[in-house]
Amino acid sequence: MKMAEKRQADKLSQLCQCESGFSLIEMMVAIAVISFGLVSIAAISAYVSRANGTSNTVSVVTTAAQSQADKLRGAVWSVSVEDPKVTVGGSVDYNTSDTNHRTTITDTPAGTINLSWKVVAGPTTTGDMRTITIKAVQENAPPRLADGFSVTIIVSQS
Repeated sequence: MKMAEKRQADKLSQLCQCESGFSLIEMMVAIAVISFGLVSIAAISAYVSRANGTSNTVSVVTTAAQSQADKLRGAVWSVSVEDPKVTVGGSVDYNTSDTNHRTTITDTPAGTINLSWKVVAGPTTTGDMRTITIKAVQENAPPRLADGFSVTIIVSQS
């Protein structure tokens, strides 16, 4: 019997030497790698969220400028009749532009948008074409969007 017990004890000692599992160092490295990944995902998520908000604002402001361009293209301008909105003059600076060359759009997803435009004769010297530069600026815009957006069109006499 002694021999059988010894064999069993040898088998048990061999099993104990083959233990499997993770060491403390391996666990700490795994936690560090997972933590780094989670922090990176959180940072990317915040960046994407901010970029999405900026993209939405840019889309609204440029759409407002393009909409105003379409309205000005449809303005009546002929030899006998001239819509005040397409008279030569105005300014792309909202504060210095006269009331015929500016407007405000409220209740947009981007808030209030100020539109102003400058009309100059040309590019030809015949007087039948005008170049209109429209500037759209969001009120209380963040610094990266404070300059607004410009659209330039050329309209011809109808």
